[in-house]
Amino acid sequence: MGNSKRLLIVVTQAEWGGVQGYVARCAAEAKRRGFEVLVAAGGTGELESRCLNNGIPYRRLSRLRRDISPFADVSAIRELVALMREWRPDVVYLHSSKAGIIGSIAARIAKVPRVVYRIGGWSFLDPVSPLQKIIRRWSEKLTAGMKDVIITVHPGDEELARRVGIRPREALVTVANGIDLNAFDANLLSRDDARALLRGLWREGVPSHASMDEHDQLVLTVANFYPAKNLIGYLDAVKLINKERPRTRFLIIGDGESRTQLQTERAALGLDAIVSLPGKRDDAASLLQGADAFVLPSVKEGMSWAVLEAMAASLPCVVTDVGANRWMAEDACAVVPPRDHQALAHAILRLLDDKTAADRSGARARNVIERRFTDRAMWDATFNALLPPGTTAAV
Repeated sequence: MGNSKRLLIVVTQAEWGGVQGYVARCAAEAKRRGFEVLVAAGGTGELESRCLNNGIPYRRLSRLRRDISPFADVSAIRELVALMREWRPDVVYLHSSKAGIIGSIAARIAKVPRVVYRIGGWSFLDPVSPLQKIIRRWSEKLTAGMKDVIITVHPGDEELARRVGIRPREALVTVANGIDLNAFDANLLSRDDARALLRGLWREGVPSHASMDEHDQLVLTVANFYPAKNLIGYLDAVKLINKERPRTRFLIIGDGESRTQLQTERAALGLDAIVSLPGKRDDAASLLQGADAFVLPSVKEGMSWAVLEAMAASLPCVVTDVGANRWMAEDACAVVPPRDHQALAHAILRLLDDKTAADRSGARARNVIERRFTDRAMWDATFNALLPPGTTAAV
């Protein structure tokens, strides 16, 4: 394939998270495979600097936003139509629900030859009102025919799309997330170095009188502070664990709209000196081996990058039975029902009580990643979907 193929990648938000990390890596991989690439995203955030530092052109979209706003949404369509007519992409690759809906409408108006949409998890499964669920589901159904291919990240989301009538023009396919293990391993800090940094980070997110001893166990979570992550509900599980193991400490790395509510609930439960909320860290993945366990208490997921990275770091994990979690975990992670804080607490306690079993769990988790979730398989399948049938993507 020559350099003439132009790929426009659009994502709703530039604020850093799993989707933005994927977009940055996808843009770099597309450039390596010979595409001319442009990334466009709403708002401000780290995605912009990551792209520009990698030599990827970037366009900030002033009208594209996460929440529903009819006036802004119409303006966002116009903004994207203007960009597409100016840049004339051969393929538009859309990420996250809002960009998928707005971007597919704009692409058809601008007569872009090919539109591909990757959904990390259907937004109508979010913990929102019944009316919001209906609006989101019908928006996906009505705009599906404007997309040539829809990529889901696990079979459950593909099956759900077929069941509710989300039908793209050409194909509905599953491409699982994958990790570049060579790069990931090179970035991992040793257990001792990561532990020292995590202990310092823990102290940044608690009151000055709080303490963490050298032998205290540390449970780690990395997540954006959105309702779907159920971090406020997670504190109920932490409260139960604290009664059994008062020296166990909890570190939640991230930030977002639920921070104030999370801080209020932490104080109400008397956990200010137990649960640390130090904010976001760009290097969180490199610190994983410094923790004793990883927990993600979500009520809705697609295929979590945070869990994939924790598994790749051989960290024992406890996750909820939502999205791809059970499918990707096999027997390597503890999987509990969502919103069941007692089951969550018991699963965490079992890992903390039995280091040998926890180490075995971590080793199995790493094996799952090596067997099933590599970046090479992900990129080959992705770029074949981005091109018309009968066209083979460069490798």
